[in-house]
Amino acid sequence: MKVGIVGLGRMGGAFARNLLRRGYELYVYDIVKAKIDDFVKLGARGVSSLAEMTSIVDIVLTNVPRSEDLLDVYLSENGILKSPKPGLITIETSTTDIPSKLRLAEECRKRNVGFLVAMLGLTVPQAERGETPLFVGGPKELFENSNVQKLFMDLSSGRIYYMGRIETAVAFKLITNAMGFAQLLVFLEGLQFITKFGMSIEEFLKAARDTAAYNYWFDARREKILREDYSAYFPVNYIIKDLMYTLDSAKNINCPLPMTSLAVQFYVMASSKGYGDEDGIALMKILREYCKGS
Repeated sequence: MKVGIVGLGRMGGAFARNLLRRGYELYVYDIVKAKIDDFVKLGARGVSSLAEMTSIVDIVLTNVPRSEDLLDVYLSENGILKSPKPGLITIETSTTDIPSKLRLAEECRKRNVGFLVAMLGLTVPQAERGETPLFVGGPKELFENSNVQKLFMDLSSGRIYYMGRIETAVAFKLITNAMGFAQLLVFLEGLQFITKFGMSIEEFLKAARDTAAYNYWFDARREKILREDYSAYFPVNYIIKDLMYTLDSAKNINCPLPMTSLAVQFYVMASSKGYGDEDGIALMKILREYCKGS
């Protein structure tokens, strides 16, 4: 099985490193040629265009930042759907809006190209190890394809959830991201609060594990918080992007998300302070300013 990866950023790059370790015949493409060169050194095969890739591979996996990037990757003059190999299967993993995914599903159907969404859980370190949960939408018979199942297993170590409709899988990804990022805001807010009473963050993290406050962020960001290391696992600007896609989807179905609306304002403030390329825990710096003098 020949697999292609389009987009070699944080998540796409993690996928590539994982699959190369597993011995895949892997073809890679990114608009930044230096990224292609980096993965060629690791054993991947670089291609000069998307059309070249999709004339070779059996499955192409896409991961790009935004909806407009995604539509360009598939529908541009030299995009994935320009001259695809017969039987090509595409697996879309980007966090974008629902309409862009549905449009691509229809364009792929017209060209007899398979299309699934495999939305991602957790972050880059899990993807690097092949342990990222996958939340899949699209035709059941395509999901059950043996090549697809093998790839999914190697990406996720079996943490695979089939959700039926494409829009269901995308909506699940958007709302769980929104819930997680709102939770991060409350978590960081709580750290600022408790330090005003003379308790260290390290002491709090240890004791609060045995309370209802315990959540994913206690472990996922513990070391970075203690070191005040703001280098990005997941940048503030990407959090804003994801939250805005969630709010747009909520607007389209007349379902208000007031807490998500509030949370995004804090991330926007962090970005406006110049923290947009830092990890989401950069909110600590905003919250610390609010707590001064109290």
